[in-house]
Parts: sequence; C-alpha cells; structure tokens
Amino acid sequence: MVKEVCMEKMLSDATENFTTGFMCSESVLEVLNRHYELGIGEEAIALSTGFPYGFGDGGNVCGAVAGATMCLGKVFGRTVKGDPAFRKCIDLVRELNEDVAKEYVSSICPELIANYEFSDPKRKIYCTGIVHACIRSFAKIMERECGVAVK
Repeated sequence: MVKEVCMEKMLSDATENFTTGFMCSESVLEVLNRHYELGIGEEAIALSTGFPYGFGDGGNVCGAVAGATMCLGKVFGRTVKGDPAFRKCIDLVRELNEDVAKEYVSSICPELIANYEFSDPKRKIYCTGIVHACIRSFAKIMERECGVAVK
C-alpha cells in the first residue's frame, strides 16, 4: 500500500473512468485499487459490474458505494471464519454510507437519482459527484486508519 495519494488525480481518474465506459462501481474500485495499490486483481472490476443501478437495477445501494465497500473489505475485511475483524470493517462501511448520505441524503441508488431520467446527461454529472464522495470518504478513512496521507 502507498503512503500518500493525490485527491485531485483520483477524482480526475474517476471522472475519466465514469465518463468513458466504466460504471460507478467499476470506476471507484479501479481508481482506489490503482491509487492505493490495494492489489485487487482486474477480475474484481468484473465482479463489480453488476452493482450499478442499485445492484442490477434492483433498487438497492449505489454502485459507487458498493465499489468503495469492496475496497474497504480488501483492507479491513477478513478471510478466516470467526475473525472479529469483520466488526471494524462493518463500522467503516457504515461510516462510508453515512458520509454519502450526509452529502446526498441517501446511499440508495433509486433515491439518489429519483429526479433524473437515466439517459439525462445531468444524471451522469450528478452521479459523478457521488463517485467523488465515495472516493473522498474512503480517503478520509484510510488517512485516519492507515496513515495514508491525502494531498
């Protein structure tokens, strides 16, 4: 893992991802993985492909939040049954959700985009802000919990 990240570059890269072919979950996961050197394989991008529109248009959590959650799981999650590390991971994911909800009232996709038609370019701009909020929240958590400086 790196010792420092550049917020401006992460947000720029996320916007590039999100406006040139990746969905929200893929954009967040790819940027956080690359900038933090989390060691998540490219197959994880494929694993996150079904998350947009509230988990496959299912009315659930925002895909950007899901992508950031996957990255929090990589850093703070567990791989051993019964490992109590899950508690910290759950708390940090809750914090991420609360950060997004503070800024956008919710972290549930249909609630977030209720005022937009999906094909409306303004919806994409709005969702780019949510992608950025997820990256900022992840960065805040990583700075506090792991000492990764944000410039």
